[in-house]
Amino acid sequence: MPLSGPLLVSLGNGVQGGAVVRAARRHGLAVRALVRVGAPTAALHALGAEVVETDLDDATAVHAASRGVAHAVLQFPAGPGETTLARARLALEAARAARLHSLVLKLSSAPLPAPCPEPSLRSNAALAALALARGAGLPCAVLWPTLYLDNLLKPSARTEIVAHGVFAPPIAATQRIAWTSADACAEAALALLRHGAHGGSYRIAGTESLTGAELVQRLSAGLGRPVCYRAQSLDAFEREVDAALGAGHGRVVASKFRFFAEYPQQADALLAEPLQAQPGLEDFQPGSIDDWIVAHRQAFLASSFAPSGPPAD
Repeated sequence: MPLSGPLLVSLGNGVQGGAVVRAARRHGLAVRALVRVGAPTAALHALGAEVVETDLDDATAVHAASRGVAHAVLQFPAGPGETTLARARLALEAARAARLHSLVLKLSSAPLPAPCPEPSLRSNAALAALALARGAGLPCAVLWPTLYLDNLLKPSARTEIVAHGVFAPPIAATQRIAWTSADACAEAALALLRHGAHGGSYRIAGTESLTGAELVQRLSAGLGRPVCYRAQSLDAFEREVDAALGAGHGRVVASKFRFFAEYPQQADALLAEPLQAQPGLEDFQPGSIDDWIVAHRQAFLASSFAPSGPPAD
């Protein structure tokens, strides 16, 4: 069914939220972008979005931001699990109080419940369970990605790829990944809203499953310059993150990649399988890796690069 009424998008100025705002505006939807106080908003205003600055922990502000919209796509910033769960409870309570028609929760990665040893995957599972339970009476769905191609556009990764001809994530070259993108996940979220978002957890993947060598072969062809794949050691990755973000952050950020290395069957189950047909996503077209590279070629080849930093999820 066609969507009607304004769409609320949390973290609307981020990579993931921004992709949802752009997709919604392409489809002619009115958008209310929820951003943190002081966040840059010029790009959102240029898209014609209504921008609301708010504190995600402020119950009065979150409830006010939810009034008058028909649908929502929610995502939450990385942080301690209990903080994220509290923010999700508040956002879901506000959505129900405002009598939204439907809602999609976008997770940053897979949800795996206990006894999964990896904290961020367990936290995702708790978020998904909370959304599907608290959404009782409110059509609600959860979606999560494999890994984002957009991470290749981070200044540190882009510099290594273009200036040095190396893509060096902390994951084995032999690991097959059905890469997705922020834009594809945004379109998937809108597709679920169009179909009523009637429950369930949706894995969003690309149409191809590639090894590291196969991915950089596509990059080399699309960028017109050679790129090789060099898996970064997890210890080196942790040190790099600690240097960029402070002591202790590296262990937290690297935790998921250690899980993939220690549990290869789980990694394959979460990352490797191409997109499968799922009810509610019948008209969803994720696009190809080659098309994504072509669409972002100018971003890769932009002349200015920021100092090198750690890749992210």
